[in-house]
Amino acid sequence: MWRPDEQELAQLSLMFRATLSSNAAQRKAANDALAAARAQPQFENYLCYLLVHSDQAPADVRAAAGVTLKNSVLKNRSADRPDVKAQVVAGLLLSDTTVRNITGNVITALFSAHGIEGWPQVLPQLLQMLQDAGLSVQTKEAAASALAKICEDSAMMLDREYAGERPLNHMIPVILAVATSQVSGATTAALLRSMNHLVPLKSQLVLVYLDQYLQTLFALALDESAQVRRSVCSAFLLIMENRPDKLVPHIEGVVSYCVQLVQDKDETVAMEACEFLLALSELHDKASKPVFRASLDRVLPVLLLKMVFSDEQLVLMEILDSRDDSAVADKAEDIRPNMAKGKDAHAVGKNSNAPSRAGNGNNSDLESDDSDSDLDSDDEDELEQWNLRRCSAATLDALSLQYPEEVINISLPILQENIVSPEWPIREAAILAFGAISKSCMDLARDKLPTLVPFLVDRMKDQETRVRQITCWTLSRYATWVAEEAFEGGQYAQYFQPTFESVALLALDSKKLVQEAACSALSQFIEATDVSLIQYYVGPMMEHFAKCFAFYQRKNLLILYDCVGTFVDRIGSDVFNSHPEHANTLLPPLLNNWQTLEDTDSDLWPLLECMSIVAATMGESFAPYAVPVYERAVKILGNTVQLHKEVHTNPVIEAPEKDFMVTSLDLIDGLVQGFKEHSVELMRQHGANLMELVLACLEDHDDDVRQLAFALLGDLAIFTCEATVQPNLNQIVICAGNEINNCSYTTYAVTNNAIWSLGEIALKVAPGSLKPYISNIVNLLIPVLNSSDMQQTVLENAAICLGRLGLADGSSDIVPRLPEFIYTWCTHMMYVLENEEKESAFLGMVKTIEAGPDAGFGGLSTVLGRKNLSLFISCIGNYFEPLEKLREVFFQVLVSYKELLGSSWNDVMKLVDSDTRGFLSSTYGV
Repeated sequence: MWRPDEQELAQLSLMFRATLSSNAAQRKAANDALAAARAQPQFENYLCYLLVHSDQAPADVRAAAGVTLKNSVLKNRSADRPDVKAQVVAGLLLSDTTVRNITGNVITALFSAHGIEGWPQVLPQLLQMLQDAGLSVQTKEAAASALAKICEDSAMMLDREYAGERPLNHMIPVILAVATSQVSGATTAALLRSMNHLVPLKSQLVLVYLDQYLQTLFALALDESAQVRRSVCSAFLLIMENRPDKLVPHIEGVVSYCVQLVQDKDETVAMEACEFLLALSELHDKASKPVFRASLDRVLPVLLLKMVFSDEQLVLMEILDSRDDSAVADKAEDIRPNMAKGKDAHAVGKNSNAPSRAGNGNNSDLESDDSDSDLDSDDEDELEQWNLRRCSAATLDALSLQYPEEVINISLPILQENIVSPEWPIREAAILAFGAISKSCMDLARDKLPTLVPFLVDRMKDQETRVRQITCWTLSRYATWVAEEAFEGGQYAQYFQPTFESVALLALDSKKLVQEAACSALSQFIEATDVSLIQYYVGPMMEHFAKCFAFYQRKNLLILYDCVGTFVDRIGSDVFNSHPEHANTLLPPLLNNWQTLEDTDSDLWPLLECMSIVAATMGESFAPYAVPVYERAVKILGNTVQLHKEVHTNPVIEAPEKDFMVTSLDLIDGLVQGFKEHSVELMRQHGANLMELVLACLEDHDDDVRQLAFALLGDLAIFTCEATVQPNLNQIVICAGNEINNCSYTTYAVTNNAIWSLGEIALKVAPGSLKPYISNIVNLLIPVLNSSDMQQTVLENAAICLGRLGLADGSSDIVPRLPEFIYTWCTHMMYVLENEEKESAFLGMVKTIEAGPDAGFGGLSTVLGRKNLSLFISCIGNYFEPLEKLREVFFQVLVSYKELLGSSWNDVMKLVDSDTRGFLSSTYGV
């Protein structure tokens, strides 16, 4: 065995002891000394000896040496380390728990670095330790724990052949045998974790032992160790997810078992059992569904019970709610990190092919946004974490979608009793449950809603904060029913006004938790309600929002921005054009927040997004504020672009978040959409060269930045082409071409905007100026259009752009290529929404076809040419309401081809379906 120099070992021990000192100078000196010692060739051997054999060294020093050894192994995987591998396993025999655990981590790191071939002795050693009756309980636990970590990190490695054998062949029988022998709960739980890391391999070898593993699980199901019970539940979940056929014969017993364990006194066990029920409720397995359905009378009452706040949560809640008063300023740690979240096509009148904004919309699933509507935002707040209450609510939600009738029949009697309970936690949980089963209620228990909704409205006055809070969320889940009744003049149309007004009023609650919930619910009602119903509220809502701006603390302002943007977007520009006083009510408090935030404050991101929607919608009503807002947005964009350039040459500079670029681009785009042609005046009043910044953003490495830059570019082309796009046409086409050429699944949204912007440019640039580029653009767009795995919006925009190129003097360049894509062009354009984009695409395509009426379809004397022509004629026949100009163009095309083909016209028309022929005959006389 390798032996250290005792003096050097003692010196190393002193170094580690000093690294743990409370004196900063001593720690620094010790760390510097350790850094120098790392260069010594025997350094890892000394670390291993200190960890495993230095009985006189304190446990924390030995642990520090072990951690250093593990990191060294992972940093330099290629070193041989024969002495370390020979000695380290002995650390599992030691009495100190910390040293044993660190030893297990070192073993895992070594195995990860060297594998079976580099360290064939370790697995047999660990398995032997598990079976050796003479070893201590603690040693077996350490060996089992190390084995579990190896299985977690290197499962695939264990299923490969080495010298004709697979390690799992030896491992699995030992694991299963030892797990059911008289070993400690910690050992058994670790062995089950080992198996659970192997199940997802789905290898034939694991499958061979799966039935035996199930029997092992059944034998251990009622083990007194909570760790074991939890691992058993985890195993059932993994088997169901990977090999449900193996679990189906036992599903009734497993469900009963998990229902029992959801009530386990150990919450980690209860959580794992509930996770199984949640996964099973989402599983679309025909074999297990009938059995699970029959168990719902036992499952549902338990879930409803576990949705009630626990005693521990109630104690914590009292502490949290005491500092939740709206007058108390938010602490920095209360605010979650912001993420820019642009909205899709926020301008009024945008169509389905409009550019997409960066980011994702809100997720309303119970698993993530869940039962409290993400109401507690403190990352350290235990109520915010995924817990048994949330898991139970998510399971109830999933079950209500899979088994709606059973859920309604079993749950309603319980909930109708609980919702009027004098004990507020029970009352609150019942309201939460009604939100979780809202879809089933609206589908199968509509007769209950006329009673439920007014009751919920009344509960918004509940003296308990958490009841008011959850009522907001639950009411938002019924927003569609309330709104539809009002819009359709149903029997309960009168419910809308008190419900909507109560939700809005609660946004000014004295508790910040309730404000947030009410604001989120208000957004849901606004989105669910027809504009005609909320137009009456424009004036009051503007005043209401102004009060909220004055009342809210920092955290809830972020929610308020989203709600304001949603309302303004739904109302539309006409209301603000006819009633400019509404803008004058909302904008001053909004601009006040805008002015108080620094250019580097991430709270600007949601505000910029809100301002973008407001500016785009209000248009001229926003004019008094436009110049300073535009100037600051360009300033933020310019500063961020410049700093990112300087980062590459000056390492001292810290790169700003790209979200400053994303949101400032979005706001500038909103101003362009709002002021349309007049936005040129904004640009002239401000000295900065906007296009220089836009072009820089088009070449940025961040997808979201390019996505927003192309969206802005398209709107600049629509409204200000001569001043902005035309002078930079060459570089713009190069950037768009590169984007299309490099399109991938992850960047399709950027590609979509790039193609869309090219289509807008084709309509607006000076005649002939795009002609030099058309051949290259067509070369890029044809593969996109003919792709079999491209997103539909990209395909439609590619088709529209190709059509519009015919209006940009590109007909002669496109005609020779037309047979390559005319068929797919027609298939994608056939059912595109009839609007200005579709109209311009068809006008351009007709112009292209007229440049080569025979060659464009691949030769009308050929079968392929006539098939292509018939499909184009079908497109005309499925364009039901063309404007007068396009109708005349279609008429001329049909007449021209009828004359050109003569007697062959009937052969072409036979390829068109009878309904379409009838429409063409009655509309165009052909």
